[in-house]
Amino acid sequence: MKKTTLKNLTHAHAWLGLIISGVLMIVFVCGSLSFFRENIVLWDMQYDAPHTQVTEDSELIPVSNIAKQITAQGHTFPDDHGVFIELPTKEQPYYVSYFEIETPEGKHVDIEQSFDPYTGELLSLDQSNYYLGHMLYQMHLNLIFPTGGTELVGIVSLLFFVMVLTGCLIVLKKIISHYYLYRTNRNKDLYLDGHTMIGVSALPFTFIYALTGVMFNLSIILQAGFGLAVFKGNIPALMETADFYSPPRITELANAPSDLARIDDIMADAKQRHPDKKVYFVNLFVPNDANAQLEVALTQPLSFERVTRLTYQVNTATLLQEYAPSQSATAGTYDVLSTLHTAEFGSNIVKFVYFILGLGCCYLILTGNLIWITKREQQRQQSSRGLQFVKAMTLALSSGTLIAVASCFIAARFAPESWSQVSLQPSLFGIMIALCLIHGWFSKPARNAMMQQLSLAGLLFIINPIYDLVQWLSGHVTPHYLTADVLLVNCALLVVCGFCWLLVQHHRAPVQAFEGTPATQS
Repeated sequence: MKKTTLKNLTHAHAWLGLIISGVLMIVFVCGSLSFFRENIVLWDMQYDAPHTQVTEDSELIPVSNIAKQITAQGHTFPDDHGVFIELPTKEQPYYVSYFEIETPEGKHVDIEQSFDPYTGELLSLDQSNYYLGHMLYQMHLNLIFPTGGTELVGIVSLLFFVMVLTGCLIVLKKIISHYYLYRTNRNKDLYLDGHTMIGVSALPFTFIYALTGVMFNLSIILQAGFGLAVFKGNIPALMETADFYSPPRITELANAPSDLARIDDIMADAKQRHPDKKVYFVNLFVPNDANAQLEVALTQPLSFERVTRLTYQVNTATLLQEYAPSQSATAGTYDVLSTLHTAEFGSNIVKFVYFILGLGCCYLILTGNLIWITKREQQRQQSSRGLQFVKAMTLALSSGTLIAVASCFIAARFAPESWSQVSLQPSLFGIMIALCLIHGWFSKPARNAMMQQLSLAGLLFIINPIYDLVQWLSGHVTPHYLTADVLLVNCALLVVCGFCWLLVQHHRAPVQAFEGTPATQS
């Protein structure tokens, strides 16, 4: 490769990385923790959750009783929304229902309710108090922007895909001979060698994430392109050809009551048709009408085909449709890529491996920013004001993201119950980013400011595991079904803490070597 071409690729790689590093850091930090999204929700409620237990032989109250109890509350349900009911499991031993109601003023209100699996009693659990896991997932998807967030993340994913390709081309010539090169006697070489080594090691992971990120977040643009080019603007024809799943749409009402007791017959029929799968949830459409339909979703653990959906007519308990993504090449491919993206094909061990690889991508972002800023600080012709702003913004959206996320975990555990987590968590996230921006503005040089922020992030991430340990030693008994979730989340927090402090320690070692004793090259 010519030197000019290599130089241009390097400049493109560096500038693209700097431009998208802030959004990319938020996406990867929140996305890595979102592998344990459901675990975080359960970790969050460990001091409030009921001490109940569900086993394989447990005699649970039928789903029809829960459906009857919800419909007896007298709500008006929109025709195009279902009553979603999750069945009890060992990890979540109670029924959880999500549905939307319509007020007399015409407004739609979201309702979440939990029910005892043995008595059907409405529990006092308020799911909105355990918002952290859902917030991290939304930050990963669209940065919690009301509009445009999904497309922004998609564009960043596309640019990240370009960065992956340019990075491969830059190191292609020396990808083998310099793979193990890790020079600890010079700061610049330390960051550059670590950036290259982690980048090459995590290449399959970063490639699939860049590709699927574009697929998920820019799917509307891709659909519009195919719809105009191939289907002449007929998007419904495109979706029908792709054969993606579409939920029931009931256009005519019978204006007669439904027989919700038949739901139990439907559940028995679904289990008989798929004895190797478990019912994950049911979704009941127009529950108060005789034309009600029930969607039954079945899952098979550790499988690439995540959900098989059966649609039944409730009053007659007859099967109307059976849908599995594998029946369509397009939907099947999308489902496999989606499963690869979320690591749902594997156990918690696989998710933890994905989590470590996600932190590796955070290391790429941190070291890449540090290399760029350090180089610019050494150039005298660089505008000091412009560089100061870029440095502060870059620090706030890289190492500051770790501080913001750690602060949200602390707020989830220690904030008063009277405070709304839905309002508190996003606001706290933004405030911590702003404080890190101010710190980055007044701190010099950039690498010292980043190490100070990483040290603080590590300290914040270790607070919750220490608190839970103290509570356990003091005699607090965690519900049995939450023990694995609490341990898993606290281990993840400790790993992030170790990641931050390891970067700080690695920074100090070469500085000492540079100032005094020569360090060896490995």
